[in-house]
Amino acid sequence: MRRSLQQYKNSSMNNIEQADPHTLVSLIMQHIQGNLAGAKGAIERKEIENRNTMLTRVIGLIGELQNSLDMEKGGEISTNLYDLYAYMMRRVNLANRQNDAEPLTEVLKLITEIKSGWDGIPLDIRQQYNR
Repeated sequence: MRRSLQQYKNSSMNNIEQADPHTLVSLIMQHIQGNLAGAKGAIERKEIENRNTMLTRVIGLIGELQNSLDMEKGGEISTNLYDLYAYMMRRVNLANRQNDAEPLTEVLKLITEIKSGWDGIPLDIRQQYNR
């Protein structure tokens, strides 16, 4: 298991003690979605501190996704995902600086698309990589 996924697994989050790497990545994406939605609401309510907290979490979680990539085995796909995650972090930082929800809508759409593909990986394929 990649070190960043192990660190995430060892965090204080509930119900992940027995999670496999695939499930951990899915949970990270789910937490990104939740924090993005929360940050959008905080922007609308003008809750600056709450927005900052949630977007800081988003940046950290996207960083976990970047760190979990196996650049050797993943080749071009890993490189493209790494770059996409970097782009998403830039958009989140822009949203935070400008107190603008529009970049967060874009990032939420991107992470939802990635999560959909990730969650759609057949179980037999997932199990090949969990051994």
